Amino acid sequence: MTFKRAGMMFAVATVLLLGSANVGAVDGPVVGHFSFGASLPQGDAGDALDDGWAFHGGATWLSQKRPNLGLRLDFGVDWYDIKREVLDQIDTDPGTPNIVEPPDNGYVRSWSGTVDLMWSPERKGAVGWYLVGGVGLYYLQADLSENGVGVYCDPWWYWCYAVEGEYVIESQSEWEWGLNLGAGMTFKAGSRTEIYLEAVYHWIDTQESAQFVPISVGVRW
Repeated sequence: MTFKRAGMMFAVATVLLLGSANVGAVDGPVVGHFSFGASLPQGDAGDALDDGWAFHGGATWLSQKRPNLGLRLDFGVDWYDIKREVLDQIDTDPGTPNIVEPPDNGYVRSWSGTVDLMWSPERKGAVGWYLVGGVGLYYLQADLSENGVGVYCDPWWYWCYAVEGEYVIESQSEWEWGLNLGAGMTFKAGSRTEIYLEAVYHWIDTQESAQFVPISVGVRW
């Protein structure tokens, strides 16, 4: 998936949502949300990872005195495949000099929990927009795996048999903090429901500053 492809998805979804929007609004001091979409790695991460996917959800507490302000908690996971050209440079068997034995597969996942301020102007029609930004904690995990045949021993029946599948040969993980900033559009979809389109830039304080942008379609209620 590329930026152009993700942009086309965003534009098509906008047209569809505008065509289906009707009168309604999210009501109440607490608003839940979840979303799914493309996740685009940036910078050094973009050089090493293919475009991936994102799933996020959480809740927003809206101010009663200032209804255009809210405090949002968002939890999500973004996952990516490591590019083939990067995997080809990894040697899984240093004991064989001058021979590079790359892994068959590689994956990276970012589990996040962020606390954000959300601001949106007063909306007078079916379509609105908002800004969001804050700080978060990120759990980053990278796995290298190979395809092959292993042996599984049943702990109850005490017999073993061959199993074909994918096996993790190396795994690394770390906790880091980060910042995020984004914007979104909302579309009334019912008396207590909104559909939204959102793009959020995430920066994580790693050695090479991991960056990614999830572009998601979601529901608020």
